[in-house]
Amino acid sequence: MTGERVLVVEDEALTADTYGEYLARAGGYQQVHLSPTLADAVRFLSTQWREHGSFGVDLVLLDMNLPDGHGLEVLRRMRSAGFAGAVVAMTAATDVPTIRQAMALGVVQYLVKPFGYPEFAERLRAARELSTGLAGTGSVRSQAEVDRAFRHHGSTGPAALPKGLTEGTLDAIVDLLRSDLAAVQGPDPDSGSRSGCGSSGAVAGPVAGRSAGEVGAAVGTSRVTARRYLEHLFRQGLVDRSPRYGTPGRPENEYRWSGRGSAPG
Repeated sequence: MTGERVLVVEDEALTADTYGEYLARAGGYQQVHLSPTLADAVRFLSTQWREHGSFGVDLVLLDMNLPDGHGLEVLRRMRSAGFAGAVVAMTAATDVPTIRQAMALGVVQYLVKPFGYPEFAERLRAARELSTGLAGTGSVRSQAEVDRAFRHHGSTGPAALPKGLTEGTLDAIVDLLRSDLAAVQGPDPDSGSRSGCGSSGAVAGPVAGRSAGEVGAAVGTSRVTARRYLEHLFRQGLVDRSPRYGTPGRPENEYRWSGRGSAPG
């Protein structure tokens, strides 16, 4: 069994079982331990550290209200020992002090119960992308990469977008359109000129636009759904929209990344 190693800290047995099912459904995760109490989590982590020199955990799904203490105490001990992995809070706690402390301790996603699989999977996807984007010890190449990391860190998932839109599909569409621009301007369009020149100063050719149908086919969604995302990006000023002529019937709009801003946050 391989994948990101997950510690689940959750006292409700039924909820913990559901998380296990969700992790298996999402794929790429291995639940290494379930802690129903603060004491059990501390005991597990202490044993791991003593025997292996590390916690052996990449991701923590953390409840706040445990029978014998607060979930943030687990996180405090892990951070003080140097744990730099992702932590996703999954809790009914909505008080501001808890949320503030969670942010200060590096909780990357905060999901309020009750929730279903789509919300669960979205938060894990964002946490994974953050971890992947900041893996290693090198340097990022541009402000756009920094913005992207902070966007995933502070993402609130679908609720931050118009109803029915999700971060996952939005990211896929943004990446698709930006790759079209990169193919013309170079591998890092955010670091080059916006006047149609790449970093070498060579004049770039026009960026080919994509219709909603073409975008939908590329990212695996319907034309109507793709159009909703594209119009959302257009309203934010992140894509240009123009009619496409030369096809039968009414002109169809096509969209291209404008290069005027970073991906939406």
